Amino acid sequence: MARLGQFFGPHTGTLKIYLAHFPVGSGNFTTFSDYSVEFTGSYSTIFASGNFTIAVTLTDQSAANSSGPCRLTLNEQTDSAASYSVSAQKLTVTTSLNNTPFDIYISQGGTQVDNVSGHNIWIGEQA
Repeated sequence: MARLGQFFGPHTGTLKIYLAHFPVGSGNFTTFSDYSVEFTGSYSTIFASGNFTIAVTLTDQSAANSSGPCRLTLNEQTDSAASYSVSAQKLTVTTSLNNTPFDIYISQGGTQVDNVSGHNIWIGEQA
């Protein structure tokens, strides 16, 4: 049930980063496998600019599981005690690095990540 490819859109080449409906940067997937994904990019808005990294590793490495432990990296911080659960077509990650759980899923031909530090981020070729 839990292989990361089913929750992420295209993962080759340089992809755009959108915050809500606004293009703010670009990046690429540096790692992409069934149980480990890492996206690294940079962004610039009128409020802030910097680097953006999200990495998820399903540490149980079992396609049969619909929930379990994972390691999550957001920017420069890592939570090795995070957890994931699968509900329908969404991967929900609970971590001490974010105030609320966030969802990762395929949307509009790209990857949607909802509720990261209160923001919804879309990664893809174009929106």
